[in-house]
Formats: sequence, C-alpha cells, structure tokens
Amino acid sequence: MSSNNQRNQANEAKKSMKKVVVRKVKTTVIDWNQDAERLILFADIMGFKERVINTSHAQLKKEMESFHDKLDRQSSPLKMSDKLRFAQFSDSILVVANGVDETMFNLISKAAARIIHVAMSEGIAIKGVIAQGKFTYDKSKELYIGKPLVDAYLLHDEIKYYGIVVHHSAEKTIKKYASDNSNPYTNTPISLEKGKTEHYHLCWNMMDLFLAAKDNTEECMKWLDSIAETVSGRPRIYIDNTRSVLKEDQKLINERKIEKGADAAT
Repeated sequence: MSSNNQRNQANEAKKSMKKVVVRKVKTTVIDWNQDAERLILFADIMGFKERVINTSHAQLKKEMESFHDKLDRQSSPLKMSDKLRFAQFSDSILVVANGVDETMFNLISKAAARIIHVAMSEGIAIKGVIAQGKFTYDKSKELYIGKPLVDAYLLHDEIKYYGIVVHHSAEKTIKKYASDNSNPYTNTPISLEKGKTEHYHLCWNMMDLFLAAKDNTEECMKWLDSIAETVSGRPRIYIDNTRSVLKEDQKLINERKIEKGADAAT
C-alpha cells in the first residue's frame, strides 16, 4: 500500500473519530465470555449469489475487500470501548452489543446506520434486523449462538426493502431510547413478503455520514439510483419499496421535529 493511501486511511479514521458522537451513560459491565441478554444486528448483502456467478473471483474479492476495509475504518470509533463487536462471514454481517441499556442501543443503532451507509454508497444493497435476547459471543471458538440470531434471520428473510427492521424482541428497548435527535426510528408500514405492515425500523436516511440525526435523504436516493442502473426485474421492486419507506420516514421525522419546535416555542 502506498504512503499516500496509508495517510488517507489514517485521516479518514481520525475524521470519523472526531465526528461520530457516542453518548456516554452509566452502563453495566458484562464479560464477553458470559452468556447475557444482548442486542444483535444481523445484516445480509442482497444479490450476492448473482455477484458470485456474474463477477470474476478477482473482481468480487476486490469489491468485498473494499467494502470490508471501508466499514472497518469508519466503524472503528464505535468499537473503541469493546462494547460492540463485528463478525462477517461471506455475505452476512453480525454485530453484537454487550448488553441492552442505552449505551448499547446507541451503539447498535449507529452500527446499523454505518453498515447500510457504507454498503449502499459502494453499490451494495443490504437489509437487516435488530433483535434482543440471551446470546453467546465467543470469538475464540467462533461460537455465535442464541435465539436473537434466529429471530433476526427469519424476519430478515421476509423484508422486501433495503433497511434495518426491529424484531419485536427489541421493540421495548427501541421505544425506550429512540430519539429523532440522535437515533431516529419510526413505526410506519414497511414492505414484507406478504404485504405491508407497521414495524419499527431505523430511519437510516435521517442520519448523515457522521451518524448525526440529519436529513440525508437526497444522498440516499442517489445511492438507490446508482444501484437501479445495475439491475432489472425483482430487484427494482426492492428499490421502489425502499424509496417509498425513505420518503415516508423523511416526511414523518421532519413533521415531528417541526411540532416539537412549535411546542418548545409556546
């Protein structure tokens, strides 16, 4: 790697550390070797089989390395306290927060936004689910097991848009800690296998590239447009569904902020 590339990557990591704000609140310390209730995120790259079939091995490796390295650099501030861990196997990503309190909610939400931002900006469509429950994360034995992972995988299989949905096991935590001013979630209709239904989900278009709560819909739509130029047929349904969800979330979050601003002014 050239010295210029090394300097650029170092500057990118420093920039991320300066800008990404991880809220510090009192939290219970849990040993990673201990089985405990944790928040987990399971995310899956869409269309990976087609990529493998239609792309040379060398090119596929280059694309995945680029995604992995960019995600690793930009996620480094979130992993500094070792309260959040990542594991990637093939086209699947597992993120585990070491608990279920406000700090862990903040970390898993920021990680979810970071993953989908990096993936979509690289032309990689992705979807995922946040779930909660007793979970084992044993990196030394590569043992990652627990009901939350099964719950997340099964719900993820039903999702028909690019986004991060909340399984009902984590819903109480989302309701308790979500905020339009830090980690925005809405409980509006999303597209599933059998139709649309209300489900809490992360408003990833309402967080900017530094993970602050800011309307980033225009940039997200550009990422979708770029992906649309590479696919036909069924994947276009995913793209249309995603556009609809992002527009609805943008409208709702902005309306809620205006209402709160008006209430504060009176």
